[in-house]
Amino acid sequence: MPRPIRYQSRYTLPASELYTTLVSREYLQARLDRIGGDNAVLLDLSSDADSAKYSMRQGVSQKYLPGPIRGFLRGDLVIERTETWRLARPGHYDGTVTARVKDAPGSMGGALRVADITGGSEFVLDAEAKVDVPLIGGKIESAIAEQVVKLIEREARFTEEWLAQ
Repeated sequence: MPRPIRYQSRYTLPASELYTTLVSREYLQARLDRIGGDNAVLLDLSSDADSAKYSMRQGVSQKYLPGPIRGFLRGDLVIERTETWRLARPGHYDGTVTARVKDAPGSMGGALRVADITGGSEFVLDAEAKVDVPLIGGKIESAIAEQVVKLIEREARFTEEWLAQ
């Protein structure tokens, strides 16, 4: 059964400015350089004021992985992630995220949202991790969900620092 992944963070700037930051090449490259892990790379990016799509590769050294994942993989965790965004209405952007783990029967996918709220904007991730492995798939899904939340928290801290510059 897929494991839910939910996360939200709030920012003091309007959704349009947060969106512009989140899909800028300079920001994405800096974020990957800081927290993207081994061999992180921005594979593709296209964006404008109303829509965006980007793909990236992120890596996590096997020594940092929880036991259930480390025992399942033959090496480091390599994640290929794609996000799409579109302006749904003024002050509200909807998106999707998909991620696949290289050489593993697992995936993650879900919805993203950046929207104006009182005093600023909010980023929301509502996704799920799914691993098709009998008997131990649930444990791996839980470990992946936990790692995704930790990654998104680090990305949110990076975003706060970036915006404070």
